[in-house]
Amino acid sequence: MKESLLIAIVSLLILAGCAYRPIPLATAYPVTAQRKMQAAYHWDVLAADVASRLKSTLDVTFPNAIIKPSLYIHFTPDQEKSAFGKTFFNLLTTKLVQQGLVVLDQAANGDNLVVEYDMQVIHHKDRRLTYPPPGTYTLLASGIWLIAQAQDRWKYPGLAIFPFSALADANSMVDYYLPGETNTEVVVTTTVKMGQQYVFGDSSIYYINDGDYDHYENQTKTYQLVDQR
Repeated sequence: MKESLLIAIVSLLILAGCAYRPIPLATAYPVTAQRKMQAAYHWDVLAADVASRLKSTLDVTFPNAIIKPSLYIHFTPDQEKSAFGKTFFNLLTTKLVQQGLVVLDQAANGDNLVVEYDMQVIHHKDRRLTYPPPGTYTLLASGIWLIAQAQDRWKYPGLAIFPFSALADANSMVDYYLPGETNTEVVVTTTVKMGQQYVFGDSSIYYINDGDYDHYENQTKTYQLVDQR
């Protein structure tokens, strides 16, 4: 008895020693939702949202102006060579005009507001996308027990498959309505400047399919290798 108690105490001490962490414990953020871009229609929705909020900002910034300052959308060569960059320019122009704003096709000597937008693609290389929910292993063990009981005691053991098929349908429904996280995201930032002053800023973050990153980057860009020896 004493030997068993001694072994138990030593084991607890060893476990307590192993539990010591010299670094802060990692904690997760609260569960949130983030949209996933998978179609040009989603770009159109973003352009409409940006145009609407920009119109609201100009109404507050220039409350007494009968005609709001004209806008000029700065369009770079890199944006012209990416699918999103070129399409978003056209969509944003359309949505701003539909909001009743004046959009110029060239800058007017500093008398207009300059609209700029930028895309930044982020590739995550090492992160866990999902964790098994609490109770997963208990549910698995219960399923094994249920099958064993059905084979030994049930008149119709085949009925044991129905709870599992119901769970499979529920999981399929989740996959149907949730497009799934990826390791690739894009940050789309839109700003408006009056001279050197920013009067509007918006940044939106989206998941994108891993194979669609080239929609947001200039694939013809070349890089110079520098020998650091």
